[in-house]
Amino acid sequence: MTHPVFEILEPGIAATLQDRGRVGWRRFGVPPGGAMDEHAAGWANRLLDNPPDAAVVEFLFQGAKLRALRETWIALSGADAANVPSWRAIRLTKGEMLEFPMGQSGVWIYLAVEGGFAGQRLLGSVSVYGRGQLGRPFFHGDVLCRWASAHFELPKGVAGRVVDWKERRNYDAPPPLRVWRGPQWNCFHDRDRGLFFAQEWTVSPQSDRAGYRLSGTPLKPLEAQIVSEPVLVGTVQITANGLPIVTMRDGPTVGGYPKLGLVEASDVSWLAQCRPGVKVRFELARDF
Repeated sequence: MTHPVFEILEPGIAATLQDRGRVGWRRFGVPPGGAMDEHAAGWANRLLDNPPDAAVVEFLFQGAKLRALRETWIALSGADAANVPSWRAIRLTKGEMLEFPMGQSGVWIYLAVEGGFAGQRLLGSVSVYGRGQLGRPFFHGDVLCRWASAHFELPKGVAGRVVDWKERRNYDAPPPLRVWRGPQWNCFHDRDRGLFFAQEWTVSPQSDRAGYRLSGTPLKPLEAQIVSEPVLVGTVQITANGLPIVTMRDGPTVGGYPKLGLVEASDVSWLAQCRPGVKVRFELARDF
């Protein structure tokens, strides 16, 4: 059983339902999908005592506008762009508006609701994968529902629940992102491997849920192309023009460009929140 909780008046640039993604379908060409920033989405659910795999709404940048259809607890996290406080559990009243004007930093915004949003599970996940026609983005007039079985309330004597400030990230100043050696590590000269880690790379506007392109001084792999082989989320491929593209949640499952490295899984969320023009650095991951 579900309860309607929001009416979408404006979806903004993009609004989709996401969870932790699909498992076990890569061999059929289906990427894992899921929230681009697992760190932020996870905190939104934790604030409301939701299961880790509860569905959230993922907004891109700005422009969305929703109206609450009933009193409910919500939590917002991710990019700084909302007319209500984020990174905390708050209670909305019926008729209250939730708006996302232009934010100052970050890319992806997450909205969690008590119990999680209800959605159709396709291949084990409600995550929308537009290119594969698994689900669809939200449009004007859509109604969002939550599962009716869950009920959230603050513990007795607790006035509020807020995420520790150390977990709230400055998306304009990411730390060096850790990269593990890739299958074609030895297809690059020492000078090119050194150049990859020595320079700052700029996130390109040609970035999306499939991959983040980076601009900087090009590298020169010894082989421009290889036989296509599996690609994981976070894979750093060096394209024919010598510039990296990092595979993201909806990226291809195979690729034919040399793979210099693999971004540490927990650092992919950092990269996901870097707007076009933000500079990032990488460092070689070390075994513990």
